[in-house]
Amino acid sequence: MTATGHTTLWTRRVGAAAAVALGVGLAAGIPAATASAAPAQCTPQARAAAVAQAAPAIAGVLARHPDLAAELAHVRTLPKDQRRSEIRAFRKTHREEFKELRAARTPIRDHHRECHPKR
Repeated sequence: MTATGHTTLWTRRVGAAAAVALGVGLAAGIPAATASAAPAQCTPQARAAAVAQAAPAIAGVLARHPDLAAELAHVRTLPKDQRRSEIRAFRKTHREEFKELRAARTPIRDHHRECHPKR
């Protein structure tokens, strides 16, 4: 074998080994890249999009149930420590309205759940 033939063979082997190593490295990186793309977009823009998506449904529920809208407006005027008990008392007598409101808020709740998991 000549010096040129030996160099060509060696170059092919090193090139093949490098290609295999590169392929394995890329294949190992694909699941990590896919996994990093899976989490929700927890940006202010994504939150605003969730709110914008839910807003028409929430407005519809409040328009159909003016008593619910009035109660929520009233609760906002109360001191913070009294709000929860007031809402609970109202919710006991208006279960269906609160179910509708909860369903309307689904995009906002989903965004919050994805971006603020419980620890």
